[in-house]
Amino acid sequence: MNLSTLNIIVYVIIAIFGWLIVHFFTNRSNKLQTRRDLKVEHLISAYRILTNEISHRQLTLERELLLENILTDIQLFGSKKQIILAKDLIDEVVLGNEFQLDPLINSLRNSLRKELDLSFVDGNVRWLRFKK
Repeated sequence: MNLSTLNIIVYVIIAIFGWLIVHFFTNRSNKLQTRRDLKVEHLISAYRILTNEISHRQLTLERELLLENILTDIQLFGSKKQIILAKDLIDEVVLGNEFQLDPLINSLRNSLRKELDLSFVDGNVRWLRFKK
């Protein structure tokens, strides 16, 4: 075997090895991005429903079902802090106590803004509700 044939074999092996490494990291990156997109999508939906349908509105059967589903999604996709806040909220509802959504809403807003590379916002969400 001459030197040029050996060089070609080495270059082909390096190219294949390089392609495998790039393929591995591309797949890994795609999985992480898909997971991130799914998480963000669900948490944005939870945030919107909590702020638009649940907070400062009379709880109807439909809104109660929305709240149940939202709290389930938060326990699946949320951070540890959000899961604890969701569980605390559930405990208050089960006991028949008044419950505050602001801590959970603020936590969702802050983590979503961080995930979307937006600046931090302090304070509670302001509400505008028109009476019909």
